[in-house]
Amino acid sequence: METKAEILTLLRQYIEQYANEQNELKEIYSFVENHYGKQLFDRKNFNGHITTSAFIINENRDRLLLLKHKFLNRWLQPGGHVDSTDTSLIAAAQREGEEETGLGSVNLQTVSSKIFDVDSHLIPENKKKQEFAHTHHDIRFLFQSSTSTISIADEESTGSKWVLLTDLRANEAFSRVAKKIDLLSFAIH
Repeated sequence: METKAEILTLLRQYIEQYANEQNELKEIYSFVENHYGKQLFDRKNFNGHITTSAFIINENRDRLLLLKHKFLNRWLQPGGHVDSTDTSLIAAAQREGEEETGLGSVNLQTVSSKIFDVDSHLIPENKKKQEFAHTHHDIRFLFQSSTSTISIADEESTGSKWVLLTDLRANEAFSRVAKKIDLLSFAIH
């Protein structure tokens, strides 16, 4: 797993590419600078912790996979907590993507090893899990699937859908991500 110094380097590299997001990254920078080792990822650290997500696009790069999150009751990308067995943040994101979609590593390919997106957001209290409200500092990576057939994890999600990027551009929660995918697709072609 990346060290605190390595995570800060990854975040600096991210902000070099997306300088317009510098203000949004203040919260995660502060969190990483003030926590160490296991504290960075411990789901029982209610000051917050780092999580990872996998944005998964189809082969044509015109659709994004979203899952209906069981607890939050919202359409989101696959993602979750970093496990002690994860070797890196991107490995954690890929594991979450594979677990929540049934896509194996053969069908789920990394588009870039760089951080694709970062978002710090509040997670409400979950009494069933005995978890207080806390912040997820979500570090996100971009993957591409060679198939549109998925098998969601019933304990995590209640549904799935491939959404056109053109539809996501008008969605406040995903417009930034859709624009980044557009830019990436344009740069590759």
